[in-house]
Amino acid sequence: MIDLTIRSALLAHLSDLGPGDRIAVGLSGGADSVALVRAAVHVGQELSLSVTAIVIDHQLQKSSHDVATRAVVMASELGCTQVVMIPVDVQSGPGSGGLESAARDARRTAFEFFAQNNDIKAVLLGHTRDDQAETVLLGLARGSGARSLSGMRSIDGLYRRPLLALSREQVRATVHDLDIYEDPHNSETRFARVRVRESSLPTLERDLGPGVAAALARTADMLREDADALDVLAHKSSSDGIEELAALLPAVRYRVLRELAISQGANQNDLTRDHVLAIDALITNWHGQGPLNLPGSLNCERQGGKLMFYRTHKE
Repeated sequence: MIDLTIRSALLAHLSDLGPGDRIAVGLSGGADSVALVRAAVHVGQELSLSVTAIVIDHQLQKSSHDVATRAVVMASELGCTQVVMIPVDVQSGPGSGGLESAARDARRTAFEFFAQNNDIKAVLLGHTRDDQAETVLLGLARGSGARSLSGMRSIDGLYRRPLLALSREQVRATVHDLDIYEDPHNSETRFARVRVRESSLPTLERDLGPGVAAALARTADMLREDADALDVLAHKSSSDGIEELAALLPAVRYRVLRELAISQGANQNDLTRDHVLAIDALITNWHGQGPLNLPGSLNCERQGGKLMFYRTHKE
């Protein structure tokens, strides 16, 4: 019997789809993703949706193919319409930020390629409220801004996270009867997220009382609303004129400057707050500064009442 709360969450996230539509579920073989597959198959039958399980073989461990094969078998036994295994090369994949980030980028590339070529309407991911709390806490530790602290969206383009408002404990309780594989990477403390999961959050719960994970998730929701509103204002206020930019509230102006730099070729992943503040100083603290060097071989300087961006050389 499917958990009614999970069923309701899935129905809410799939309400725009109709009979015959195809959805996919990212399946790692861990408890969260298995619970999502089991629930998606059940709700898929209710809504006459075709459910595909996508198992990614990251090829990071000698046993990765065997683990992926085991997940494929489980998805078939749970009743998926289709099950596919996709090997990815994490080491040479796009993106930066360490192994976790590279693995995520490789997964997403595989998901999106498969979805585009197989008429997949949505890819479901098994992130829970606890994953959201970990994301927010990691962002706080890194000194990230509101956009990063707003965490993951429950619906983000192709991706949907129906379990994001539910606790990990609640989700995992629905698959206690199954033989679940636990990825050894999930207990390796060399990964920051594992340290947050195994040590930081439990310590906060012990010292501050229960409910810290839920509070962090609520904080993410509120910050996302604020960040979305500021982004709308920044989009409406886009300008390269000094007077117009100076009249904007700082929170809006910083967003405008960041987007201006990115639109002119600055590397989005390497453009930091310090870069944005340096551009802002050309507006609010002008005393004849020379050109700024920005990531992506881009220069920025103040000329004739405007901000000018230009390449330092051809790439």
